[in-house]
Parts: sequence; C-alpha cells; structure tokens
Amino acid sequence: MTGTSESAATVTRVATVTLRPVTPENLDTILSLKVAPAQENFVANNAKSLAQGAYNRYAWRRAIYAGETPVGFVMLYDNPDEAEYFLWRLMIDQRYQRFGFGRQALEQVIDYVCGRPGAKELLTSYVPGEGCPQPFYAELGFVETGDVDEGETVMRLVLAERAQATAPAPRPLTHVVLFKLKEPAPESIDKAVKLLRGLEGKIPELRGIEVGVDTLHTQRSYDMALITRFDDLAGMQAYQAHPEHVAVLEYLRSVLAASVAVDFVQD
Repeated sequence: MTGTSESAATVTRVATVTLRPVTPENLDTILSLKVAPAQENFVANNAKSLAQGAYNRYAWRRAIYAGETPVGFVMLYDNPDEAEYFLWRLMIDQRYQRFGFGRQALEQVIDYVCGRPGAKELLTSYVPGEGCPQPFYAELGFVETGDVDEGETVMRLVLAERAQATAPAPRPLTHVVLFKLKEPAPESIDKAVKLLRGLEGKIPELRGIEVGVDTLHTQRSYDMALITRFDDLAGMQAYQAHPEHVAVLEYLRSVLAASVAVDFVQD
C-alpha cells in the first residue's frame, strides 16, 4: 500500500526507487515534473512523451517514485516482436536530481529489458551539447555506435554479460505503512481493515500481511498499521500495480488524512 506524497524537502537519497504505472491518480503530478531550463533541449516534456506513447503500441511508460513521491518519468520502446528495445525518454525533476534516482531507475529498466524476449542490447540516443546526458549513459556501460538519428547520437548497451551474470540473492523486503483517517469512526476503521486483510491470497507476490488498529490513542498515534512482506523489491512493485491493491488504494485515499511508510530489508 502506498502512502501520500512527501514534500521535496523530505525526499532523501536513501529513499527506495520504484517504477510504477502512470494512472489517473498520479497523472497531474507526472505532468508537472520538469527538468532544469538548461536541460529542456535534451528531453521532451512529459506531456509530449505521454502523448507520443499513447499512440505507440510498444510504449512502456512508468512513473519514477522515490519513496511515495513521484520524481521522474521513463518511457521505453518495448518491441518483443522484433526484439527491439530503446530507452525513449528518461527524466528526473530538477528538484530531485543528484540524488541517484535516475541511475537507480535506469538500472531497473535495464533489468526489465534483460528479461524481455530476444533482448541482446538496449539502445538510446542523446542530443549533443554541454550538459547532455552522454556521461551519465557512459557510466552505465552505454557506448556510442557511430550512428546519428535525426540529429541525436545513438548509444548501445550490450546486455549479454549482464543477463548471464549470477543474480544476487533476493533480499526479503518489508513494507510498513501507518494510516491516519479523516474521521476514525469504528465503522470506517473496520472497513479499511477488512479491505486490507482481504488482499491476502489475491496477489501472488504478497508473502505476508498484518493489519493492526491503534489501542492507545495518544496525540502521536496513527489509527492503523499495515505490514506487508515480499521476496524482493520487484515483488513489492508487482503488488503495488496489481488491480486488487489499486482498488483498495482508491478507497483509502478517499478516507485518509495522512500516511507514512518505511521499507527495509533484513541485513
């Protein structure tokens, strides 16, 4: 279960980065994200990207989250029919740059492409110029192909070695959310608890779930707590995008005053 958005001041570089679908609930926020003025020549705005993606059957679009805050957008040309994979767009809002979020997001995109049918390489391109993203891509292993496409220099990341590398052991992840309701009447709390507990057994990646109701009612108390457990980060991402979870989230957003979240892995 996701919480409410954090302010820019509270987003830290240790926030967990996830890729989530663009939905009616987060669309306005994604559209409002912007790069610095000096970077506008290097990446299209998100309105144009989403419009282009809407008319391309192979567009794979994701919002980039740091914790519960949308911080960027990524779009992939994902064509398994021809085994063609191209990083079409990648942007991080100017407020959240230099936190490492772009690198973490692209690492997750690369991992995704490694699992796609026939994937041997990931291509991307950039507009040359001072401040362009070429060094960023180079640090991740992309090399220039010598090709130029509509004025943009094409780069390639060979996936063979990465795909064949031994995957690290999964690190079980625990996701904890505290909820404060606008009107914490017993019937409202009971309904929220029932909906949350009803997720058990409906989402394969959800390995465990606990829901508790506050009993002390102190000034610092929240009304409810949710604890969910997953095999790894990918499992939590699948859970967040699952229709059963999305349906429960829509109800909770209508009754919540606030929520906070903590995600951690066992050392």
